[in-house]
Amino acid sequence: MENSIFFNHILRALGFRAYTAGVRVRPRVEGLPIGDYGGWRHIVNVVTLENGDKYMVDVGFGGDGAIKPILMVSGTIVQNIGSQQIRIIYDTISQLTDQSQKLWIYQYRNGLDKPWNSFYCFPEIEFLQTDFEVANYFVSKSPESFQTYQMLVVKFLRRNDEVYGKRMLVDGIVKENLGGKTVVLKTCITEPERIDALKQYFGIGLTKEERDGIQGHSTELKAA
Repeated sequence: MENSIFFNHILRALGFRAYTAGVRVRPRVEGLPIGDYGGWRHIVNVVTLENGDKYMVDVGFGGDGAIKPILMVSGTIVQNIGSQQIRIIYDTISQLTDQSQKLWIYQYRNGLDKPWNSFYCFPEIEFLQTDFEVANYFVSKSPESFQTYQMLVVKFLRRNDEVYGKRMLVDGIVKENLGGKTVVLKTCITEPERIDALKQYFGIGLTKEERDGIQGHSTELKAA
């Protein structure tokens, strides 16, 4: 949430008409988004240009997220990393009682022969800071929120002006996807191993105080 709100301040400071909207996200099951959409757990920016065109800009989703703005015209396809394509469609979701209500649904597919996966949806209604304070309380406090018990780091890999891949740390596993297949680079068993991996693969160095702060936390790695 901090990434998207900070980016919103940058957009507005540069003179763009931009506001933030709440996002409902589907949970991953074995790597794929499946089941019902959850509550407001994410944020996107909606930017309107002088000619009236609107774009969805998402700078905080991570894996399978958009690496560039998406024009808010239903069905417009954008090339993402490697063979992956993304789009947003304007449609309803099955959970709604009133099926006349429509939302923007973010979808991705990992090749022309692959099915589209619906990952999250959002309205065109502007959300206020107080709305996100309520949402943030849930994602940071509720035991039902994976942000309270799972370690997750995502780094997009750049070459000149191109994003050509991504590197991820999920709990103790370091993975990399260069636009095709995801491979495991390292499996960390202990917390010192993961601290070293943060430095080696993500360029994140922790101070002694930060390393000590991990002890006793729900996400701490402990060798069996």
